[in-house]
Amino acid sequence: MLLCQLIDLDLTKEVDAYMNAKETIRYLQDVVDSIEQRMMKGESIEGLEIAEGQKRRYITEYGLNYLTKKFGKDFVYETIEKPIGITELEKHLSEFELVELAQKGIIDYKTTTAKVVVKR
Repeated sequence: MLLCQLIDLDLTKEVDAYMNAKETIRYLQDVVDSIEQRMMKGESIEGLEIAEGQKRRYITEYGLNYLTKKFGKDFVYETIEKPIGITELEKHLSEFELVELAQKGIIDYKTTTAKVVVKR
């Protein structure tokens, strides 16, 4: 069941309802963006907090070339488009070998951006 049916929204003027909905969505997105920007600049808002970004491992372009030379293309590329992932690589290599690869710049880390969340 559509929300407009639940709240008895008059859709006899569909164009007006559509335009009002679009404007409301834009307004609410502006409110969210404003709050997020203020918090990222250091403002404190009760009930909200900033969740730090997560560190994610990935194989660098150099790393893909290195692994392809060392182990072969069939090992590195699971499919034509998708290279092997870190988790799959961990299944085939020892902890020592993974550390060695990280030191050579084959595995690197990127941090996802922080985001505003509701305190629980």
